[in-house]
Amino acid sequence: MLALVAGGVSIGPASAEAATKPSVRADATIGTDRVVTLRIGCTAATTCRGAIALKLSTGGKKKLSYRIAKHSAKTLSWTLSAGAYRAFATRGSAKLTVTGTAVSPAKRSFAESRTVTPAKPRLSLASASYAIAKDRRLPLALTCSASAGCGAKVSLQLVADAPSGAAYLTVASTTVRSTKAGSASAILTLPDDAYAALGEVSARVLIAETRPDAVQAIRPIELTRAAPVRTASVAYAQRNWTPTEYDTCPASLHESYRTVGPDGKYYPTWHPPQVTDPATGRICSFGHEHGADPTTSDIYAWVAGHYAPADRVEGEPEGLPFGYASEELNNHISAGHGDMAMRHEDNGGHKVFVRNDVGLLDGDHRSVTFENAKGKRERVVCDFLIKAHQGSWSADATANNAHELFYAVKCNDGTELISTTLSLYGNPNGFRRSCAPGSAVATVGSMLPPATTAGGSRAIPDRGCAADAVSGASDVWALYEVWESANELTTADGRVLASFDPWFGVRNPSRYYDSRYSSATVNGIGHPIDLLWEEPSAAKAASVYPWSIVAGVERFDYRDPRSPFDGAQRDFYIGQSSVTGIAGSPVFYTDPYGGSARTDRVAGSIAQWAVAGSMAPGIELERQQFDLSADWGKSNGVHAPN
Repeated sequence: MLALVAGGVSIGPASAEAATKPSVRADATIGTDRVVTLRIGCTAATTCRGAIALKLSTGGKKKLSYRIAKHSAKTLSWTLSAGAYRAFATRGSAKLTVTGTAVSPAKRSFAESRTVTPAKPRLSLASASYAIAKDRRLPLALTCSASAGCGAKVSLQLVADAPSGAAYLTVASTTVRSTKAGSASAILTLPDDAYAALGEVSARVLIAETRPDAVQAIRPIELTRAAPVRTASVAYAQRNWTPTEYDTCPASLHESYRTVGPDGKYYPTWHPPQVTDPATGRICSFGHEHGADPTTSDIYAWVAGHYAPADRVEGEPEGLPFGYASEELNNHISAGHGDMAMRHEDNGGHKVFVRNDVGLLDGDHRSVTFENAKGKRERVVCDFLIKAHQGSWSADATANNAHELFYAVKCNDGTELISTTLSLYGNPNGFRRSCAPGSAVATVGSMLPPATTAGGSRAIPDRGCAADAVSGASDVWALYEVWESANELTTADGRVLASFDPWFGVRNPSRYYDSRYSSATVNGIGHPIDLLWEEPSAAKAASVYPWSIVAGVERFDYRDPRSPFDGAQRDFYIGQSSVTGIAGSPVFYTDPYGGSARTDRVAGSIAQWAVAGSMAPGIELERQQFDLSADWGKSNGVHAPN
């Protein structure tokens, strides 16, 4: 729609000199609705009357009269004929002339002209090829180029008569609304008969934009029916996220962030903590976060390919399948290991860590080098992509020591490792106190196995550590959790094929262990934020960071996004990465805990990838810390449980 603004027109009662000619808005366009509008303003103290004539140089003219109350404005419109618009659109531009005569309160003629152009589509499809799964959902990724956002009706059309190719039938439609330029999405659901016809009929997408201009675009697309049958994993079907009263995104939107794991099942995967809800066009929050965006990793494509199923079809999502190790543990137990305990974890605890181009250091803080193909010494530089499950809001980790870990590293000396295990952070039914690591606390309830390697532990705050954090005996670091992993991939006879030991820290957990609420069967917890309102800690906490951030505020629930204790301030440490692998076979299969490695796959086993590099073996590496200032929950609606 073309908008001609005449807000500066003054048709005054005293003299013709009081009137001015209208101004024209720049970059004028005419949309496919063929409507030209003219807005005239009356600045006089009495009613303004007159007439205008519109003429388009490519054909078409219109006369309009106006009557406008004093000190107000009116919009006049002219709808071009179909032929006039077609001639204008074919030419690509035209001169629009506006002439007018004011008759009241004083006689005055005015004229204005400008060049106008046809409106152009501002929404584009990111892809022209889509594979439709059995759920019949077609997720269209679009890009809006208008700074103020886009609005449109998006329709999928299939050819109704394949031999003639003449008639297209709309089979699914939805609306798209975005408030700013950037990515947008539309999810269409095909009817059963349309899904059945995929691969046999032509398809196209009709994008009928309403904002910023009325304009239509047709984009041919290729639709294929995904051959593999995909089912839902336990993590996707039963352990997925459910909104709380503090969240604004629907569960269905969270479910759209999924990937297909190596077993061909759907799994939850990484997503931003806030996204634009395609149903409303507004930003909404999931209330939890999964750490760093894995796609920022230099080795993301390599790792995502490792987790993709062998029968993946084009268009299926790739990513990190949260909960995959637990799914295989279930299969492992069903395949003759019924004495083992099952282990499933919540969605919010999956956290991603990314670090590119890490130069390795030895124990003396010197660069670790290797001899490259040219016989020169070169520093070993590695890329790391890690996903750890680290829940810091519930009593789970006070007893359970097994938590899913994805660990991938690729170095310029040839070292390669992608591992998926249930990592054992020390033994079950106990933890080390975060404020006194030498002091252990016994807990109850876990049936998980003990650690199989030396090292590994979970440092978690208890009630005493929380009290120390506000008493002056310590500070907020008394709450600092550090989970130290110690992992080995081994054969049945104990030969180590790879070892690695990343650590993970949480600076603001939302729970501490509280023996006051524990029993012979239950591990009780408290919440650090509550120290701000409990005696005798209240007065002191009000002056101690981070409680001081919300000091003086009426008591609120620990899940409230205002709480500074949301488990989103996390760091991590990279230590040893030793890889020998199996000669001639970069892929081997282990049980979910990394043991019983073999080159053939059995039920419940997990594919590991390990290639030895040329770095000298046996080097003790310096442990390097990263993300010490990272806060993944800042101003994005994140709150406990996270």
